[in-house]
Amino acid sequence: MTETILQTYLNERHIKTDVSENIESLKKAVTEVGKHLTRKKIKSDIISYTLVALDPMVKDSEPVVQEVEAIIIKKWPAFKNSVTATNDKSTTYVRAVILECLFKLAKGDAATAALVWLTVRDVIGYYKLDTEESVINVFLQELADRAEENGQAAWGISQKPQISELTGVEISISAVKAAEIDEEALKTHMLDAMVHSGWRPQAGGGKNPHAQNQGNHNWPKFAAEHSAMGITEVVNSALSQQAQSLSTISSSIKKCMGDYFAQLQPFFEDLNNSVVQSITANNNRSELLWWKQSLYSRSLNVSYRSVDPLNAAVCMAYDLAEQVEPIYPESVDYLLREALKDVHGHLAAEEHPLTEWLEGSLSLHENIQSALKAYAEQGERRKSLLSAWAHTLHSGETTSFFMETGIDKKAKLTVSDLAVWLFHCLQAQKLATDK
Repeated sequence: MTETILQTYLNERHIKTDVSENIESLKKAVTEVGKHLTRKKIKSDIISYTLVALDPMVKDSEPVVQEVEAIIIKKWPAFKNSVTATNDKSTTYVRAVILECLFKLAKGDAATAALVWLTVRDVIGYYKLDTEESVINVFLQELADRAEENGQAAWGISQKPQISELTGVEISISAVKAAEIDEEALKTHMLDAMVHSGWRPQAGGGKNPHAQNQGNHNWPKFAAEHSAMGITEVVNSALSQQAQSLSTISSSIKKCMGDYFAQLQPFFEDLNNSVVQSITANNNRSELLWWKQSLYSRSLNVSYRSVDPLNAAVCMAYDLAEQVEPIYPESVDYLLREALKDVHGHLAAEEHPLTEWLEGSLSLHENIQSALKAYAEQGERRKSLLSAWAHTLHSGETTSFFMETGIDKKAKLTVSDLAVWLFHCLQAQKLATDK
């Protein structure tokens, strides 16, 4: 989108304030709603907020509407009076704020983008969008494109990693200094060892306390010992300097080679990730092909062919969701439809009132009913198909389902559509509860 959703709603006069302070207040409300939705590690609130944001017919008594309206009033105290003066619906402002918030959150996080898309992609066909249809469709198309791109990336067979152009390495080695004896230092040591200390001023050095003409061993002993010490010291010093010069060669080579191999590290990391992803993608594809070919239900331990269309549809959606990660390519939806068609043929494409499917679900296999009931949610907030359906199974009546979802009682759909919708809800629930 070239502009924000909030700005588009202003431009298209879905909301009619032109006071800059009020617009700034709405932007601040967007920020606060974002903080509210991200205050927990899990994203369960995003489902109900998404369902409210995209339904122009939502009532102002809806808990989510009241929560967001309270946030707006904190930033814009005269909100109620201003909306009344323009004959606008306060729910439109509330929804615009939520939509803008969801757009920003989805833009910065692939999981949130997938969660919003999975939540709304099926139910949107049952909402009356009217004049808001164009802006909402643009928003949803961006979500769909991003979800497919991420799904393809997660399931794709990686291409051969390409190594970037390597920068040449020049190994710079400084010249090695030859070992040089310090002649002056050696001379000083030799004079100190051989010259009588009394002759020091005349000879320029001398520490030997004995004279050569004493005719005993004292002078040569002192001369030999101190000469050896002096020679050793001078030679060691020369060799030490040469060793230090040689060590710089090793350090220089090590640094240059380290810089060179550092260029290769990203390539090998990409190669490793590519191999792992390719193996995972192949495993996913193989498992799904095996599932579709066998038509065996892990949750019921029977063939899908042995159960009626509704049981098969619900069970297939549940079993598939157990195998597939929540970010996946669109082709998986078609695999589900084809698998159901393989089992029940033309019956998979026959439309029936949603009320019939709900009433029929009260006779679902007990294992499936038990699994679905786990997704029931308390409270009066807008609910997804999955949550409202779970509530129906708990209560044994279907009336509340339509109030909780905002779907018209006259809605019709095929069992194939129902299976895919349920699959989407199960995938969204994973993203919403993943920490």
